[in-house]
Amino acid sequence: MLLFFALLAVVIPHEMYSSYCSKEVVDSVYNELRIQAEDEFGKDASVGVDYLMADWAYGVSLLDLADLCLDNALSSEISDEVLRADCLSLASAVARLRGDLTAAIGYAEECLEIDRSSGIEDNISSSLNNIAGLYMTYGDAEKARRYIDEAIAIEEGLERGAYLAIRYGVAAEIYLHLGLHADALTFAERAFELDSLDNRTGKIAVRRSQIAEVLMDMGRDKEALVHLEAAIPVFREQNNLNSLAISLAQSGEIYMREGHVSNAADAFMESVSVCQESDNIYIESRARNGLWQLYKLSDPRKAMVHLERYVELQAELNNDKATEQMQAFNVKYETLKKEQTIAMQKQRLLWAGVLVVMLVVLLALASVTIVLKVKAAKAVEQKNALLVKANIDKDRILALSRKNISKEVSTELEEIASNNLVMPEIHLTSREIEIAELCAKGMISKEIAMKLGISQRTVETHKNNIFKKLGINNTVELMRYMQMRFASEQK
Repeated sequence: MLLFFALLAVVIPHEMYSSYCSKEVVDSVYNELRIQAEDEFGKDASVGVDYLMADWAYGVSLLDLADLCLDNALSSEISDEVLRADCLSLASAVARLRGDLTAAIGYAEECLEIDRSSGIEDNISSSLNNIAGLYMTYGDAEKARRYIDEAIAIEEGLERGAYLAIRYGVAAEIYLHLGLHADALTFAERAFELDSLDNRTGKIAVRRSQIAEVLMDMGRDKEALVHLEAAIPVFREQNNLNSLAISLAQSGEIYMREGHVSNAADAFMESVSVCQESDNIYIESRARNGLWQLYKLSDPRKAMVHLERYVELQAELNNDKATEQMQAFNVKYETLKKEQTIAMQKQRLLWAGVLVVMLVVLLALASVTIVLKVKAAKAVEQKNALLVKANIDKDRILALSRKNISKEVSTELEEIASNNLVMPEIHLTSREIEIAELCAKGMISKEIAMKLGISQRTVETHKNNIFKKLGINNTVELMRYMQMRFASEQK
């Protein structure tokens, strides 16, 4: 065991440490906890120090280190069943924060089984509370309600104010999800009162955030904001990253509904930043959805960035094949984005050249007809480019609408993309159409030249003329245009 931690520098990657927690700090903490474990756990001291180290790592958001310690602890022989249950409970909390609900529930159920066997009501109440929270996160509020009701019944008999406040807090979230607003508010206020009696500052702030959530759902945003404004400074001071991220996301939603766009954006973005620091994908998903909603009308491109991240997070949370699909989508998106950037650069250069030519022509008193033709040609190219791009963006939006996201967002995206496909007004020669169709089939210039009995240079010349008429820059976009043309002709 000592050797294991002596090798921390080798085993633990640099990214496991945070900006405020160096290897030296970890080593110092371990040395202190090792002495504590020897006194507290006796012959289970080697497991005990793993548990204590994992608990500390969890508290400072070093989740990789927490996982490492817990894996080591649970793979060891543990004579003390209570200690094993504590390790399982902590492992459940870490898995939950990582978004692995299946593992989190598995650990928690195993922990509850041990607690029921021991008959220790304190521990049974705690495990029931944890499982209720997990099923709530999983989206099964009815099952969560059964667990929390049993936990409250046990805890009210134990007369432990701090723990009863926790149970009431979880109940408030569950009953809110079930649409029982009056009960939810009652539970949240009871939790607030219990924590206030003992002046538990951090917990009082948490209760304010919970009360705010209920009030927001009841349409009482101004009252909710008062609670949040009191809670957020406490979370900052205590470095409670998860609660801070939640309250910031809540504030963002209220500001957005009130039309305070700047305040909403600041709150959402800070929430995202805090979530990334604490590795909390649940709240980041909420904040990203808020940013998508905030920008979808005023800045669609910025909105799309946050929507794509939101979809990624939803796929990760649901732990299905959508992750793989999203990765494939990202590759295509990044390729498209690069192509668009190059196209924009080329377009800027092209327009710069056009302006110079036009100036020369005007100075030379050239034919007005020529000038008009140049302008018309460029207008057609620009219009075609915009239309092709619009159809590409439409496909991106439709692809997003099929991802594992809420029905509301999916429906909204489908509505955005509901316009009929618009084809650019293009006048291609018969030979250009022939070459474009062969390109759409995946044939390269050399193959096209052989098939048509012309030179490869001639094929390239025709392709360049096609690109210019369509306002595109590469064969990939040409293939996309031909696909859209075919789809349009089928209607």
